[in-house]
Amino acid sequence: MLTDQECSDIIKKNFPELNVVNFKILGNGMYSVACLVNDNIVFKVPINNEDKCNDVKKEVFLLKKLENKLSFEIPRILYDKEIDSGRIIGETLVHGVTYTQELHDSFDEETKTDILHQLGRIVHELHSVKIDNREGVLSVSDYKDTISVFHKYFSDDVKKCFSDSDLDRINKVCDRYEYLSIHYPVDPVLVHADLHFCNMTFDTENKKIVGLLDWAAAHLSEPARDMHYYYGEGAKAFLDGYGDNGDPYLPKRQKFQCIINFLSNIGEDIQNNKSPDKNIKKLLGVL
Repeated sequence: MLTDQECSDIIKKNFPELNVVNFKILGNGMYSVACLVNDNIVFKVPINNEDKCNDVKKEVFLLKKLENKLSFEIPRILYDKEIDSGRIIGETLVHGVTYTQELHDSFDEETKTDILHQLGRIVHELHSVKIDNREGVLSVSDYKDTISVFHKYFSDDVKKCFSDSDLDRINKVCDRYEYLSIHYPVDPVLVHADLHFCNMTFDTENKKIVGLLDWAAAHLSEPARDMHYYYGEGAKAFLDGYGDNGDPYLPKRQKFQCIINFLSNIGEDIQNNKSPDKNIKKLLGVL
């Protein structure tokens, strides 16, 4: 892992025009180190990884395409350079505090409902943006990719956690999703694809979602790809905010995406020798 000094030296070497007044490490990921420079620029210093370098390329492409097209704040690319270990980028710090699950849980029900309604509007706005992808930088996925992911996470180890009747119910949801996808297809839209709370910023004074972070997973897919975090208790407020997109089967597609998410969580629990009971209960609640 890179040290503070190594990260600082890399940034200064590659961007000598930048006067580094202060510097701190925000976090260490698998593929990069996030650094805050001068209190307002976030640099992602790469750790040698070619696949992640491609993700950064997509993120830079998309953020530049989205500049000045959204009513909420997103990072703006200020610095971008290929280096030996990958691609280093510097982007504006998005205002607000990180909107954690703990922060969400601290609000009363009326405030939670309003925030989920806001989020539905934000996601609908994102899905309405038209992106020129003629260069093929962004990947495009369809229902076959979604079903492939489902089977990947619905592994033998995960199946052992369910009764035969529950396995049958899960498979029926998959069959229903496949039927709808074939006979009632939807056009792909731009999806963020990682819309959990920690990738949002929040204005605590006005209780508003003000920004979206971490666009590395964004691609073109069905709208429901962005909705699996908001199924169940908060679904009505979210979907009311999202509005009518002309797809009467959106909640069913959302349900299948939600099941995939919980199957993934169960698999991670098993792999990490943790009890999967909590996520099993959540998945069965969706069924």
